[in-house]
Amino acid sequence: MKGNSKPLLKYMEGSDTRFIIPVYQRNYDWKKENCKQLLDDLVKVVIEGRPSHFFGSIVSSTEGSDNIIIDGQQRLTTVSVLLLALTNLVQQARHHEIPR
Repeated sequence: MKGNSKPLLKYMEGSDTRFIIPVYQRNYDWKKENCKQLLDDLVKVVIEGRPSHFFGSIVSSTEGSDNIIIDGQQRLTTVSVLLLALTNLVQQARHHEIPR
C-alpha cells in the first residue's frame, strides 16, 4: 500500500469525485462538542495567521473517481457540512442587502 499526503480541500475537489462510505463503517456520531472543537480550531488557525491546519489522516482506496473511505469519515463529513453551511451563508448574504 502506498500512502501520500495532500491538503484536504485538494483531496475533496472535483465535481466528479465521490466519497463512498462502506456499510461496515460505523455511523456518523460526532456530537455538537466535536463540531465546536473543529470550528474553534479553524478559528484559531485564522487568528494566529497559520497557513494550514492538520485535520488528521484520511485513509481511502480509489476506484475510478470514487474514494472508498476506510478511516476519517467523521472529519470528512463534518468538514463537508461546514463548507456547505459557509457556502449557503455567503449566498444568502449576496441575496440580501446588508443594512448600513
